[in-house]
Amino acid sequence: MLPVGARIAVVSPSGVFDPIRLEAGLDVIRGWGYRPELLPGVGRRHRYLAGTDAVRLGDLERALRGGWDAVWVARGGYGLSRLLGRLPWGELGDTPFIGFSDASGLLNALAARGRPAVHGPVLNSLADLCDAPSREHLRALLAGEPLAPLHGQVLRKGSVEGPMVGGNLCVLASLCGTPWQLRARACVLMLEETNEAPYKIDRLLTQLLDSGCLDGVAGVVFGTMLGADPPEGADWTVNDVIEELLAPLGVPVLTGLPIGHGPENRAFRVGGHVRISGDRVEFCG
Repeated sequence: MLPVGARIAVVSPSGVFDPIRLEAGLDVIRGWGYRPELLPGVGRRHRYLAGTDAVRLGDLERALRGGWDAVWVARGGYGLSRLLGRLPWGELGDTPFIGFSDASGLLNALAARGRPAVHGPVLNSLADLCDAPSREHLRALLAGEPLAPLHGQVLRKGSVEGPMVGGNLCVLASLCGTPWQLRARACVLMLEETNEAPYKIDRLLTQLLDSGCLDGVAGVVFGTMLGADPPEGADWTVNDVIEELLAPLGVPVLTGLPIGHGPENRAFRVGGHVRISGDRVEFCG
């Protein structure tokens, strides 16, 4: 996907990043032979956002129009959903976009329009919050090398294949009823979350189900669900909640894939073809 020497536009369309950790992430991709370039608005701040909407939109639009080999998000948090309706979608190029968490809405919107999008670590966490196998997996994906399958826990058995879409559960639920609502028909849907109690996971999944997001979905896989532990003494887990809600879909369901906000955050191309086979998700192209 990206040759050695690729120029990377670094944008900060969401929350405020840590400059030291960002620089450490930039050093990682420099070591891969890439040439990151910070756009002018990177480093700004407006309340809890990395600059005003105008600043963040200006950088993002400029980066996505082309001129770079890829666009990489500095950090997640919140703010990108405020920009989706303001992007000139008909004028954007085919520049690969890399990020996750708050970037979930944009990743899926780009993929739905046939543009390359990679769900993977943001630069702010690449060097220290992301483990070495995840960094190597991302490097291999960007270099166009074969990827090892991911393993999880089987909640509902089955073998299916299709494009993998999805991202952060809370972000995707927040887009229900908007023009950016995810449609997972005939797709394998990946969901991950952090710091949401099981009853909130229930509420978010119910919102996706009731909105029609999951109508016709081929399979559902879950990455890490950090902080979704039940109350002390409970005789159930968040997997029980997931299985109960998704059983009526009649599709394969896996949990515990190494994708999400923890140290294990294996990247995947949104819209890329995968196969669920037993407890594995295999990358097919």
